[in-house]
Amino acid sequence: MDIFRYIVRFLYKIRWYLIILPVIALIIAWFMTRNMERIYDANTTIYTGMITGYNIEGNGYGGSNAQTNITNLMLIIQTDNTIHEVALRLFARCMLYGNPNKDNNYISAEHFRLLAAGVPADVKALIQNNEDDSYGRLKAYEKPSQDNYLYNLLNHHPYFSVSSITSRLKVLRLEESDIIDIAYSANDPGICYNTLDILNKVFARQYQGLRYGETQNVIKFFEREVAKLSKVLNTAENDLITYNIRHRIINYEEQTKQLTILDMNQQTAENELRKNFATTEALINYLKQQLGNRQKLIESNEQFTALVRDISRLQSRIANLKLMNSENSGNNSEAQLELAKAERELALATDEIKRYTAEIEAATYNTDTGIKATELIGRWLDQVILLEQTKAELGAYELMRAKLDDQYKFYSPLGATIDRKARHIGFIEGNYMEMLKALNSARLRQRNLQMTTASLRELNPPVFPLNAQPTNRMMILLGAFMLTFFMTALYFFIIEMLDRTLRDRMRSERITKVPVMGCYPKESTMRYRRFNKTISDMALKQLSKALLPYFKQGQQNVLNLLSTDSGNGKSHIAEELENYWLSIGLQVRRFTYDEDFLADDSRYILAKDIKDICPDIMPEEIAIIEYPNLDDNSISPDLLNMGTVNLMVTRANRTWKDVDQKALKELEARLDEEHKKTLFMYLTEAQRYAVEEFVGQLPPYTKFNNFVYRISQLGLTATENNRAK
Repeated sequence: MDIFRYIVRFLYKIRWYLIILPVIALIIAWFMTRNMERIYDANTTIYTGMITGYNIEGNGYGGSNAQTNITNLMLIIQTDNTIHEVALRLFARCMLYGNPNKDNNYISAEHFRLLAAGVPADVKALIQNNEDDSYGRLKAYEKPSQDNYLYNLLNHHPYFSVSSITSRLKVLRLEESDIIDIAYSANDPGICYNTLDILNKVFARQYQGLRYGETQNVIKFFEREVAKLSKVLNTAENDLITYNIRHRIINYEEQTKQLTILDMNQQTAENELRKNFATTEALINYLKQQLGNRQKLIESNEQFTALVRDISRLQSRIANLKLMNSENSGNNSEAQLELAKAERELALATDEIKRYTAEIEAATYNTDTGIKATELIGRWLDQVILLEQTKAELGAYELMRAKLDDQYKFYSPLGATIDRKARHIGFIEGNYMEMLKALNSARLRQRNLQMTTASLRELNPPVFPLNAQPTNRMMILLGAFMLTFFMTALYFFIIEMLDRTLRDRMRSERITKVPVMGCYPKESTMRYRRFNKTISDMALKQLSKALLPYFKQGQQNVLNLLSTDSGNGKSHIAEELENYWLSIGLQVRRFTYDEDFLADDSRYILAKDIKDICPDIMPEEIAIIEYPNLDDNSISPDLLNMGTVNLMVTRANRTWKDVDQKALKELEARLDEEHKKTLFMYLTEAQRYAVEEFVGQLPPYTKFNNFVYRISQLGLTATENNRAK
């Protein structure tokens, strides 16, 4: 609530600034806006048909690109190229049909006189016959040069410059429809109307030209690309055919697939043979250990060795014939006959070696383990024959492996080359199909444009404006008044926040952090001069009323009057307070430095008690001690802590400097905890409102003063003061 009252008091204090300065700003704004130009508006609506119109490409003009097409059209309307042509045609129309003596539908007489006065004679000579011819000559005359009149006209004139027209042109799409609204404003109704009238024709023509030119160039490009890619595709396909014939490739994937299957079967069989070979070899070694010298005897026989070689030869032949038979799928009868013959010879050779081995070793001989030698020899011989068979088959598979490797070497580079050629053909074919598709789309778009571009229609053509817009002069005047009001308030508020003048209780307590006991008024020299004595007595009584509750019977009561520098009214307060207390029957003694004691005297500086300053003071007497300035002198802490009340007297209209705050902090540091609450501020030379905060309403009690005081105290519904005169 104190903050609110402070703000109200602050605004009341600067009331004349808040009234006079905004009124001055209002008068200036009124004077400057007395001849505000009137603005005329005109608008037109265009139906595009880009969303709901029929076309042969899909729903809407551009299918999914309908929004983009409308945006493009709106941008074309506002491009510099479009506005440039509009500006030149508008200039030609105004010069052709303008009248310096009478307003017409093209340009007002006043504005035409201003325009015609600045047009050179050579430019006027270009404008004749009709608008189109004049536009052609003006366009040929224009050059990007500072000396060229038309170039400057299109860059700086308020009616004909490109930037001026663009800034006042508004192009909007109406909600989600395919209707565009174009609005334009100017201070001349003829200029406003004719700008839109010319713009509707220019942008439609430019849009059609852009769209037709775009599709025609694209179609020619795609036709050339399709023809070129067709030749390249035929050449690449013929090259692949020639390559396949040369290398006898019918179906490369199927051929390599069969080769892979054959290789896998070969690998499986070969792995099985190697496993059998290892098993047979291990069993033979075991049987050799069991037979001992008998095995060596048999192997050293030349006839046995010859028979083993024959069996090995026959096994190799049989294995090769079987592989040849499997490659030919069993269709070679001659190979089958050879295979049967070799198998019969192998059977005979096997029987012969078994018989011969039996003759070498008698059946009555046993091995070291007690097993019959004949049985072991038979088993050993079977494994030897099986080992030879396995070797033969492995040899045959090795030959087959070499053939397969040759096949892999043949097919591998062929595959890479065929794939590369196929990729090349696919790439060319993809480009060919894309170009063909793009060509068809371009032709379809061209036909579609012939249908849809013609759908641009004026739903509402521009109408010549008869009434101007209401001006915003009242808003300007109100804005000038309010802006000045707030800027003035802000200026004084910043000063109020930065100002370190004590002024009143709230500011003093905010700056010094010390409670204020009261305010003593500044003498009035004009309006309230006859009430100075009454107001001073009211303030003095308030101070006495605030001090006396701190004094106690049975002890020495001391009032210490302090100040940071001279000229704060400390002596006056002490004297007035002494006289008042004496008048009401109190026993008071006043002590003043340089009169009752010296500021540089050692007895004062080292004083421990008031009797060190005044030995004859009585306990029932109230001592009012006026101390020297704190900025230049020091005070004994014992004297400060002896005071019942320590009153810091200072002027309300002075600046509370850093040195004053430093002196106050030092003073607070000398007070012990018991006496810290005895320190108070007392403001002299205060304004009436500051004194009223402590003593109440000050005289005179007129109705106006009563009303102001009641409002300052937020007595919004209170009755008038009874003391009003």
